[in-house]
Amino acid sequence: MHRRDFFRAGGASLFGMSMADFMRARAAAPGKPAAKAKHMILIWMAGGPPHQDMFDMKPDTPPPYGSELRQGKSNVPGMEFCELMPRLARCADKFSILRSVGIGSEKWEHSGGLYWLCGNPRTKDTPKYPMFGSVVAHERPAPAGTPTFVAFGHYYDTGDAAGDLRNNYLGPAYDPLTFKPGDAKNEVGAMLVPPAHLDLSAMEKREKLLLSLDKQLRSLDAADPIIAGLDKYQQGAFDLLRSPKLRDAVDPKKLVLKDVERYGKNEYGTMALYARRMVEAGVPFVFVPWPGWDMHGNVTEGCKRVLPQVDAMLASLLEDLDARGLLDSTIVTVLGEMGRNKIFKDSAYSGPPGRDHWGTTQFVIVAGGGFKPGMVLGKTDKTSLRVTDNYYSPISYGRTLYHLLGIDPDKELFTTTGQPIKISTDSAPLIKEIIA
Repeated sequence: MHRRDFFRAGGASLFGMSMADFMRARAAAPGKPAAKAKHMILIWMAGGPPHQDMFDMKPDTPPPYGSELRQGKSNVPGMEFCELMPRLARCADKFSILRSVGIGSEKWEHSGGLYWLCGNPRTKDTPKYPMFGSVVAHERPAPAGTPTFVAFGHYYDTGDAAGDLRNNYLGPAYDPLTFKPGDAKNEVGAMLVPPAHLDLSAMEKREKLLLSLDKQLRSLDAADPIIAGLDKYQQGAFDLLRSPKLRDAVDPKKLVLKDVERYGKNEYGTMALYARRMVEAGVPFVFVPWPGWDMHGNVTEGCKRVLPQVDAMLASLLEDLDARGLLDSTIVTVLGEMGRNKIFKDSAYSGPPGRDHWGTTQFVIVAGGGFKPGMVLGKTDKTSLRVTDNYYSPISYGRTLYHLLGIDPDKELFTTTGQPIKISTDSAPLIKEIIA
């Protein structure tokens, strides 16, 4: 029993509730919702990908609101998007597009990323809400020997007062086990892997020593979150070393060159390939960052360069998960922190014409794990800037993810200082139209 629960139970007896009453009440509490998804891969396009040039094109609207690129057809009638993603067009029946999602105000800009990744409107004036992966690590920890939450590369930070997701009310014990990609010029993007030749017996002795020493520190409540975080990080490293399956999943020497080429033979494609391998190894939540989408300048040329990479990475990931029988139990979601505005030819930003920030409307891709495939939900106006049908906020998106992961979004979690806070602080509706 957690120490704070013990004291709450002791306090309850002062008001006529015995320990037995407390335990019976706790046992009678509603259970967790049934989980359709066992795993989740979140691909984060930091900077705000241009929805008008990707998944919400308006072929009858000329620039500056419409795109300078062309729309193509897919294998799902009525589901069209940029022709620079032909492989995705051939497997459009495996994913769905949300076109009527947004924060509701363009003023959020980059800090909107925190809103999307937490499912709560996190600012410097709100509680430091945790990211989805941290909540999964708290509520649905993986079996012993497997890390629950893995992040490949940069873990999201907007650079402002509320922006570092490592600073959240659950504490460092639920931060991800992080692997850094190789240099961007490295075609494979090798990961930092603990050396396989380390003496496990010696490390285990060191682990026991550290755990015995920190018992003294645990007498101080203020030290608990930090020590727990160190324990989790250390345990994750030990688990990786002990498990050949996990070690192989992140070992660049185990990658098949044909797979690397299918995923795009670049840093982001290779991270997605690692993410698939981690899911195969049993990891519940994987975060894949893809920065560089703040396209104020040269938006058309930028899309010509990166959309084929998106095509290779996402199509390969969906095809592989489906072929391995994992897509039904794995949520794959792709999004950024905001959408983009019209093309500004006289923008204050340097470089060729680009699109500025727009928080009101954007796209979100969802697949697997209980989401309906081959569907487009919602509409925007001819400028792609205003939602005209089926508007949903990041709160609804977050609550829907938790619902499919078998986590009650209305459950109260306790901060490192013992304060109760609901996982989702707003009772926004689930996106039921997209749930299978």
